Amino acid sequence: MSGNDTQDKRQVEIKARRMAFDLDEPMREYAIENNSLISTFFYALSAMFPEGERFFIHSVRHYRDQVKDPVLKEQIRGFIGQEAHHGHSHEGLNDKLVGMGFPVDKIVAVMDSRVKFLKKFSPERQLAVTVAMEHFTATLAEQILENPEYYANIDPTLRKMLIWHAVEEIEHKAVAFDVYRQFVNNEFMRKRVMVLAVGSLLFRLAKYQRMLLKAKKHRPSWKEWKQAFHFFWNKEHGMMRHTLKALLPFFKTGFHPWDIDQFELIDGWQERFPDVAELQM
Repeated sequence: MSGNDTQDKRQVEIKARRMAFDLDEPMREYAIENNSLISTFFYALSAMFPEGERFFIHSVRHYRDQVKDPVLKEQIRGFIGQEAHHGHSHEGLNDKLVGMGFPVDKIVAVMDSRVKFLKKFSPERQLAVTVAMEHFTATLAEQILENPEYYANIDPTLRKMLIWHAVEEIEHKAVAFDVYRQFVNNEFMRKRVMVLAVGSLLFRLAKYQRMLLKAKKHRPSWKEWKQAFHFFWNKEHGMMRHTLKALLPFFKTGFHPWDIDQFELIDGWQERFPDVAELQM
């Protein structure tokens, strides 16, 4: 990608969209592939999102009034709007999951304590955590949008929510990074925090999945383990295998998120996913 192309991508419009997801629609107990391990991975992510998104907003908002660049100021406004809507929509999904017998409310409570702990760190380190997690979610979003075969067997509302969330994660993937580059610009901290943040995230996801499965008194079958391993780790299209592999460019000094061109995944997404686009309010 040329320098001009990178600059064009940095100026992508970041639009906060309110969505009308039908959370009253019945959902299978294990909504993705009817597999408890795959489904609870995404249920645990959803449980983490509301408090996590609010933390991301908090860490960027700390620097907002110091930003002079009008483009970045507008992108921060869009970032905050998108993250706020993400948190709200996932709260609705979390309430639905609680009604289905999954104790995601307990995970939310743990996340509240976790965020209070993170807020004890310096504003610079808080922003570094946000930069790391925003890059991780944008990388995961790429896998979601590039591999629709992952969701050949998924409940409709969850599919629509994942697609919408993935599009917006890519749209605003560089906002926290640009704020960090302008006001912190500590490359060692950026790289170190990514390792710590992703390690902590994966540990917590596994812990929360176990909590959800234990509450349902469900022991995954060998078939489920095999299917989940293929979904996450197979060499050709494994979601986590390719997500973690795609994190490697982040550790290059001078890296910028738009060095990874994901623009084609979000350009014209409304035409590719009209059933999702029509839910915009």
